[in-house]
Amino acid sequence: MQFGVGSPGGSDLIGYRKVTITPEMVGMEVPVFAAIEVKTAKGRATEQQKAFIEHIRNVGGIAGVARSVDEAKSILLD
Repeated sequence: MQFGVGSPGGSDLIGYRKVTITPEMVGMEVPVFAAIEVKTAKGRATEQQKAFIEHIRNVGGIAGVARSVDEAKSILLD
């Protein structure tokens, strides 16, 4: 079974938008784009998946490869 952006319920268009935090926004909650690549214990991310993860991190998002629920939680919460 494969999952991803195009799975049932996934939005057709995804992305992110940079937002400059102004003094008026201090204390507000703002969303941060997150992407987790799920792999089996022996699974490896492709070069394209690695590049996507690196790009998301470079622009301030949260991204990583997880092989368990605990790893996914760690990516999102650390």
